[in-house]
Amino acid sequence: MVPVQCSAAAACRPSLRQAGSGLAEFSLIAAPLLMAGLGTVELAQWFFVKQAVSLALLEAGRAGITQHANPQAIEAAFEQALLALYPQSGTQTPAQRLGQALRQRGKDTGGPPWQIEILQPGPKAFQDFGSRGLEAGALHGLPAIDNNYQAEQHQRYMARGWNQGRGPASGLSIHEANTLVLRLTYLHEPALPGVKSLVRQLAPGAQNYSAHAMAGGGYLPISQEIRLTMQTHPLQWPAPAHGKIVGATVTAPAQAAGATPACTGIWCFKGEASLKPLPGLENGGSVPVPGAPADSGLGPAPEAPVQTPVTEGPAGPDTKPPSGAPDPECGATLCCLPG
Repeated sequence: MVPVQCSAAAACRPSLRQAGSGLAEFSLIAAPLLMAGLGTVELAQWFFVKQAVSLALLEAGRAGITQHANPQAIEAAFEQALLALYPQSGTQTPAQRLGQALRQRGKDTGGPPWQIEILQPGPKAFQDFGSRGLEAGALHGLPAIDNNYQAEQHQRYMARGWNQGRGPASGLSIHEANTLVLRLTYLHEPALPGVKSLVRQLAPGAQNYSAHAMAGGGYLPISQEIRLTMQTHPLQWPAPAHGKIVGATVTAPAQAAGATPACTGIWCFKGEASLKPLPGLENGGSVPVPGAPADSGLGPAPEAPVQTPVTEGPAGPDTKPPSGAPDPECGATLCCLPG
């Protein structure tokens, strides 16, 4: 070991080390890294909840299109699908955890814990296409929109003088009036402490459901929209008092005058030459019929029935009804394709 040599002008002093400078530098870097990590956790949870809520909205839409757009069926199917977000914990069942979470959201915001708007069909669609003569509507005493023979209905409305078969009040075609459009606003509770306070401060000043939930409870609204073709006659149900299912607060966007009023049924056979997707549909809309006019969205007009001579003799099993009587198999697009 070499002894320390001291100069004669200065006394020997121990060397000074910069103790603590590394910790200060680490703190400057660690704080942003920690915030970024916590933000990643929050964002991952938000995307997980958004995916689960999207699937729940799909289940709600399926219940709606098969049960005459009944708000009670939509609500029950949606909350049943939300159970996937609340697995069993200890002695609490998923239903108990979900009920507790929804009650807490209602208490924090002073409103419903989630909200689904029925954008379509709306009151004006029932004003144009509603009827009380359908059995489903008469059973409940409510107006109903006929879901059957939509192509033939569209032809009748065109013959009546409606521009492209669109109702004068709603601006919708019979195909669009038989399309269920739902918009969901789900309130997501942030997982990290302090985020709720930040959300309250950043809440917009608008007085709508989302802004009220952000300002009152610090919840992050998740918005989803779905569009499904009705499989039953939609009825004009009254809105429930709890506010979870409401009518449209804004007018659903209608198609432009020159756009194709899409046939959204699964039996709408159309060709690629005149394909024009329906706006808002995830699957790009229905597929048009070759040679169909661009402004109708339907196939060629049905040909006039051919008068067949009636021959004497017993009717065989393949005997067709007279030309004046409708074929019981006809009327559906599936059975009446030209050529």
